[in-house]
Order: sequence, then structure tokens, then C-alpha cells
Amino acid sequence: MVLSCVSSVLASLVAAMGMKCTHFAQHSVVKSPLLLGGGVGFLCAGLLCLVTVSWTTNNVIMDFYDPFLPRGMKYEVGLAVYVGYASSFLSLTGGLLLCWSRISSRERSHGPLHMQTSQPSSSPITFNNIYPPAPLYNPPEALKDNHAASLCSLSSSGYRVNNYV
Repeated sequence: MVLSCVSSVLASLVAAMGMKCTHFAQHSVVKSPLLLGGGVGFLCAGLLCLVTVSWTTNNVIMDFYDPFLPRGMKYEVGLAVYVGYASSFLSLTGGLLLCWSRISSRERSHGPLHMQTSQPSSSPITFNNIYPPAPLYNPPEALKDNHAASLCSLSSSGYRVNNYV
């Protein structure tokens, strides 16, 4: 359990140095591997904690059902074991999230190139004769305001909900 605590402290330091919000090695290629190293450190810490807690739980259960031990020497599974399982789960989850964020950021950086942001002045030559221009938009006659306001319709500054619902 001590190794799990030490490795989680080291993993948190390494992961903090690898995050984008820190000033350590800013704009460097070292940040991403540091984040991955922190995630692997948290995975190791979670596994070490899980092994320790599972081993202790097994010993407590085996001693509890041992008929040759006196009654005062038997222990039960307590709150510390459940806290150990919860901390192991949280360490494993944090390590997986850090590793996943590292992998997904690498996929985003090697993704497709950005498309051209400015629109061309005219459509491509091959489509000029195939597709006619789109017709101008005219709102339907049902939405035109050509009737008197009723007491039942909700109105606010000339707009009626009934015209749009």
C-alpha cells in the first residue's frame, strides 16, 4: 500500500507537469509523453492498491471461516477495505482518462488537414451548368400577419406565438 501511495504522488507530479495549463516545458514535445507517463503511473498505483486490498480481504475472510482460530482473533471486513477498493477504482479511472486523453490528442493532431476557410467567389466549373441557382425564399402565406389579434393568443410586441406554432 505504501508503494501505491508513493507511485500515485509521483504520477500526480508527472501528470501535472504534462498538462497544457502548466508552464513547465511550454510549447514542447515533452508535455504529451509526460501526461502519458502520469497516466501509466496512476494505472500502476491503482493496480498496486487493488492487489494489496484484495490480498488483505482474502486473509480476513479466510481467517474468519477458520474453525481453529479462537473467537477473539477473528476480524471482519471493515470500512478501510471498502475505502481501499474505492481508491483503487479512482486511481485506475484517472490513469485510463489520462492515457485516453493523450491518445485522443495524438489522433486529433494527426487528423485530416483543415479545409479552406474562405468561400470561393463562384461555384466550381463542373457544377455551373448542372445545378440551377436556388430560388429566393418567400415565407408561406400562413405566417403572414393578416388577421386581427384575439384575446386568446399570446402576443408580445407584435409577435404572436400562434403564427409560429
